[in-house]
Amino acid sequence: MFANPVSERVRAAVNTVCMLCTGLCFCVFVGCGRSLPTVNRAVVDREVRGRTDASVARESHPGEVRIPPGIDTATGLTEENAAAIALWNNAAFQATLADLGVARGDLIQAGLLANPQLNLLFPPLGSKQLEWTIFAPLEPLVLRKYRVEVADRDFQRVCEDLVQNGLNVVRDARIGLIDLQLAEDRRRLAVENVAVVERLVELAGLRVDAGGSGELELVSARLEAGQRRAELAGLEQAVRIAETRLRLILGLAAVDLPLRAVASPRVNARAMELDEVVTTAIRDRPDVRAARIAVQAAERRLELNRRSFLRVDGVLDGNNGGAGPNNMGPGLRFEVPIFNRNEGLVIRSQWTVDQARHNYHAVHDRALTEVRVALGSFAQAGGSLGILRRDVLPELQRVQQLAETAWADGGDSYVVVLQTTSQVLTARQREQELQADLRRAAAELSRSAGRRIDALEIQETDLPVLPSASTPAAEGQKP
Repeated sequence: MFANPVSERVRAAVNTVCMLCTGLCFCVFVGCGRSLPTVNRAVVDREVRGRTDASVARESHPGEVRIPPGIDTATGLTEENAAAIALWNNAAFQATLADLGVARGDLIQAGLLANPQLNLLFPPLGSKQLEWTIFAPLEPLVLRKYRVEVADRDFQRVCEDLVQNGLNVVRDARIGLIDLQLAEDRRRLAVENVAVVERLVELAGLRVDAGGSGELELVSARLEAGQRRAELAGLEQAVRIAETRLRLILGLAAVDLPLRAVASPRVNARAMELDEVVTTAIRDRPDVRAARIAVQAAERRLELNRRSFLRVDGVLDGNNGGAGPNNMGPGLRFEVPIFNRNEGLVIRSQWTVDQARHNYHAVHDRALTEVRVALGSFAQAGGSLGILRRDVLPELQRVQQLAETAWADGGDSYVVVLQTTSQVLTARQREQELQADLRRAAAELSRSAGRRIDALEIQETDLPVLPSASTPAAEGQKP
């Protein structure tokens, strides 16, 4: 009996279709993996908001300036406003946020399995039978867990580093605004002082005309007035320089938005406990947590490299000829680990773990030092400011009023008035500098502790120190 050629071709085609369908199902089964959930900036935003009360922009808009709702730069900026604007627009910080997307991509990639390979030995042309082989890598099924763990810890580390960068931006914005407020306060003080000195020049001229004093006092008064006007001109430029630096921190350097700082209130230091702040910093500070997570990632990477030297592929081979109906069979293809057992990567990973552990201790020690230095600077500025306001300024005010009254009555020399005025001006400038130092230390303390610390309290009553140009003693005098 002779076989029907048509039926033979039909049977061969059916067998081929069955084999290819079976191979396709095998590929789909092997290639299916659990999809990982996507992440976005909300992870960093939640942490930064909980630590600073300021939010991170949810989307990236390179080159665009966006002001958070409820903030008007023309009416005056507070430290909270400056921090919010910087987190939305600081270009360097926005660039580092791209690391979040890179880490997310690495995390997703770590969860993917390798694609199977299809080897088509010969196409079904002529009388040659079709032969094909599918290779599906099997070791990713075993190593996927370790790869995902490494990528997940790297992602967590990147998130913590970005939160720390956000805290640094908030600190820089607060200090930049403090510098601008200090420059504006010093300018206002200089304007007030120029008015007082010019009034004294006027009084000196009246006394010369009345024959009550010599030309020397008038010349001294004019020289003092010229010096104060020169200082005022320099302080005008200092305000512009401070504003320019603040614009860079806020991400507003390329736009012409009005920028003005609200008048800084008089503040005092609160009592702070060193142990409490240090404990909080070591537990919650993002860079310390990032260093701790980096150690875990390095240890997981070491385990991965110890297991990733073996390559094993599942094999499914078939053809449309032979004695059987389908002519398919499974198999394995693997490397024989004779020459390469990943020794180099294992050694490198071991030293990476050692490096990560040393880096953790370095970050830990740096955090301790920064907190202690910030607390020391805070206590130093607060103590000096308290002594100045309590013991120095009231006495200087009284001495200046006595000197001006005596000079207006024709008793003392103008040199005494200049000396007391200079002392008062120096004390007022020192008060402004110490208050700025106190606020800078508070900003650095919040950054060092990893969360906002309410270390300042507003002083309820203000203490007038330098008399204005319309001082009763000045207006009530007689030449």
